[in-house]
Amino acid sequence: MAKIVELPRLSDTMEEGVIATWHVALGDKVKRGQLIAEIETDKATMEFESFDAGIVLRLVAAEGDALPIGAAIAVLGKPGEDIDAALAAHGGAGGGGADATPPAPVAEAEPTAVATPPPASAAAAPSPSTGPQVAGRVPDRIAASPLARRLARERGIDLTTVSGTGPHGRIVKSDVDAAEASPAAAAPMVAVGTEVDERGRPFVGGPDQPQRLSQMRKTIARRMAKANAEIPHFYLTTIVDMDAAVTLREQLKAALPTKVSYNDMVLMAAARALVTHPEVNAYWDGQTIVQRGSVHVGMAVAVDEGLIVPVVRHTDQRTLQQIAVLTRDLGTRGRDKKLTPTEMSGSTFTVSNLGMFGIDEFSAVINPGEGAILAVGAIADTVVARGGEFAVAKRMKMTLACDHRVMDGAVGAKFLATMRGLLEQPLAMLA
Repeated sequence: MAKIVELPRLSDTMEEGVIATWHVALGDKVKRGQLIAEIETDKATMEFESFDAGIVLRLVAAEGDALPIGAAIAVLGKPGEDIDAALAAHGGAGGGGADATPPAPVAEAEPTAVATPPPASAAAAPSPSTGPQVAGRVPDRIAASPLARRLARERGIDLTTVSGTGPHGRIVKSDVDAAEASPAAAAPMVAVGTEVDERGRPFVGGPDQPQRLSQMRKTIARRMAKANAEIPHFYLTTIVDMDAAVTLREQLKAALPTKVSYNDMVLMAAARALVTHPEVNAYWDGQTIVQRGSVHVGMAVAVDEGLIVPVVRHTDQRTLQQIAVLTRDLGTRGRDKKLTPTEMSGSTFTVSNLGMFGIDEFSAVINPGEGAILAVGAIADTVVARGGEFAVAKRMKMTLACDHRVMDGAVGAKFLATMRGLLEQPLAMLA
């Protein structure tokens, strides 16, 4: 009997996935372990290798389709096997894909059917082709790949304004990327109401453009709303004298092959402080406090779709050089969507640093499954009093968000004091 290929769970928080790219087509022969698709999850775009072998009898899901875990996405088997029976036994045809390959671009661009003339009342209304275009709407007659259609919807680009460079003038992903970068992709500005400026000129504006959410953005919205609603946050802020850390980093630049960042120092200090204060390395499981047995510090990394948290596992047992090497690798592969689910899960504490964006101070939302998160601001020149005189010093603000079910203010304050001491005397971390 034909075998159903199901959408797999590729991350611990994944509830649905999007078929980003198919690497096989109808009639292809597939081997076990062969890459057949790339699937967009809530954290990254992951490669999916087939668990079965056979001929591709049907691609149930098309590129751009969002499907729940376990949904049928393809059918493998031998020629002549009953595809519909296999899908019926599985529980349905899945997420609205196609039985065969997409129609040829010429068929899309040159419809042959002749429409019946509309009634007079309908003819008076403006036709879709002459009326105003809704930004991001993708007419079916446009010759475009499924991925290009999905990207156009997400980015609010009208495909009627995009020139295709694919076979037979078909619009492909690179065309959508180029259109987004072009000023012509912006929504047309129109007069807004009857308001005018002091010269009598009408104010102009563009239409609202609802954005299609990526799987990552959906998960961030759901998890952060849940965390903010259910976790009783309180915040503690401290100011750190970073003069010694700045001096040490300059020395390490010349001594180590990998550049050490201030964030690497913060990660190391956080890990050491978590060992000293294990009650912060804990979380609320719904009924009790669970203290973690290992220290795995996550570092928030901004990507185009939102935020990911690669994990530096066993951070407390690593040297500063090892942390620096690992954070560079995780950050680079995270932005390229090349991280594995294991590398983005299991953190026991998270550091979010916006100092590189010039942010002095902010508060972060605790990730579910953790008891605290540290928000780190920029290192800034600050006027301070020293020995009865004024001087300029390097200062940095850190704000710890704590789950009040897990710890009280004194616990968080002691943790921050330990971190502050380590960063102000950073040589102690290297001993």
